[in-house]
Amino acid sequence: MTDRKHDAIDTRNPAVPPDAGTSTMLGVPPSPQESDGRLGRRNVLKWLIRAGYGTFALAFALPALALKSLTQATKALAKGDVLVYAPTTSGADVGQPLKAADLKEGSGVQVFPKDKSDDQNNLIEVVRIGAGSGADGLVAFSAICTHLGCAVYAELNKSGEIACPCHASRYNPKESAKVVGGPAPRPLPSLPISVDQDGNVIVDGNFSSKVGPQ
Repeated sequence: MTDRKHDAIDTRNPAVPPDAGTSTMLGVPPSPQESDGRLGRRNVLKWLIRAGYGTFALAFALPALALKSLTQATKALAKGDVLVYAPTTSGADVGQPLKAADLKEGSGVQVFPKDKSDDQNNLIEVVRIGAGSGADGLVAFSAICTHLGCAVYAELNKSGEIACPCHASRYNPKESAKVVGGPAPRPLPSLPISVDQDGNVIVDGNFSSKVGPQ
């Protein structure tokens, strides 16, 4: 009886699953295979964390770089800038200086300050409202509608007005670009201009108010 009971005890296996973690649970140092597996899982986890941080940082970095690039690309007009024909003026020699003598009474053209056409807010409407030499008879305004920021037509309409193609706002250049029709809330900002010794129309100051919608 005693021998049979002892045999039963000796032949009973512990209820521990024979997996990779058995040696650690029994107080035995892990085998090289177990160590390699754990180190591999840790390395993968570290890589995933680092990748997550990198993606998070990149999400903030890209808009900042784009904003910096945009800021560097645009240039504000300044006194002394020579005005050159914009592509919006039909039949114009784009990029060439506007000569005061070339603009006929009752006509309008659009220009940019030289080398500053990257910013639409620099688009300028120049109109000859009367005869004269030099800058006499010339007026200049922002070519950006004060309603929603569309560019106005370069050519005047049949009534001699500056018109916007978007919502039919109209401005009278003979009355400081006063609004005479449409939803525009205020006149186009005016711009002082003069003529240099070569007969080129140049910027002589800043816009009278904010360009475009307020």
